[in-house]
Amino acid sequence: MELTGAEKTLQQAGFSAQAARFVALVVLSGGVFVREFASRWIGDADGRRARTERFIDGEVSAAWRGAFGRDKGLAVHRMRSGVVYHCSGKALYRALGAENSRYRRPLDPADWPRIVERLLKAWAALASPRWPWLFSIEAQVALADSLGVPRSALPSRSYGVGQKQDVYFPDRPLIACAGDRLVLARPHVDDDLADPAAALRTWWRHYRPFIEAVGAAGVSVSLKLVRSGARPADPAVDQLLALWEADGAAVEAVRDIWFTRQEARRLEGGHPPVVAAYGGPDRVAARLRELEDRLAERRAVVAAGVADAGVWQAEGLPESW
Repeated sequence: MELTGAEKTLQQAGFSAQAARFVALVVLSGGVFVREFASRWIGDADGRRARTERFIDGEVSAAWRGAFGRDKGLAVHRMRSGVVYHCSGKALYRALGAENSRYRRPLDPADWPRIVERLLKAWAALASPRWPWLFSIEAQVALADSLGVPRSALPSRSYGVGQKQDVYFPDRPLIACAGDRLVLARPHVDDDLADPAAALRTWWRHYRPFIEAVGAAGVSVSLKLVRSGARPADPAVDQLLALWEADGAAVEAVRDIWFTRQEARRLEGGHPPVVAAYGGPDRVAARLRELEDRLAERRAVVAAGVADAGVWQAEGLPESW
């Protein structure tokens, strides 16, 4: 079910228009949200806890119980950064025709990056609620067919041993298309990545044929990277925001920027064992100058490999939750 049908179903079940759109967007995009999302949704600029909780406990949870009876509704989980609300009620998903949705599955706190990834997708949908999002894989494939994009250009993954079955858009991206513009939102989780550039490089390799085919059909493509605010922005990932088409030298330069910044951060901390290992304060200062020159050189290589620096739009998950 797409957004319009889900929203209508929830309103008929007793949800207010505001709550119906909020729940529909969350359920279809990731199944999870945090209090900050609800605060911004109801326009509570000051983040008043009582007003937000009235919306969650009243307009959302109360309507949920009234519509679906003993359905457990919102499951509350305490995670690293705070409380995560999980829309896990079976009756709700059945009413929306998504009873077998993977978003219903219980959350495993150990799988933190995947939880954040789903939060980022929900955040992207809630931040742009009027975009014509295509949440289901079927709708996304139908869009590609209508644009004349061949199935061979779609990102896919094969399952099965004997008779293999191709599943298109296996990572369930958020895609919106209006007229001659297509927006593709991709969550990027900084946590626990040894090489923050690797995930984006792999994603681009899989999606490049699709994006180029869409462009050949006369539709402009905008890529929206939604990032976790769990830690400060990393220069390597920031450079990748502008990386549309880059040769091998630019990609390696991005990776080198990350490792160079990691070394500089260790030195800037001034910890005595680190300073001693580098040969004293003077040697540390000289090494920092070397690293600064190297960063400037590496960034120039990246800039030379960028074909369209304006294609990426970056938006971060609120840090306050």
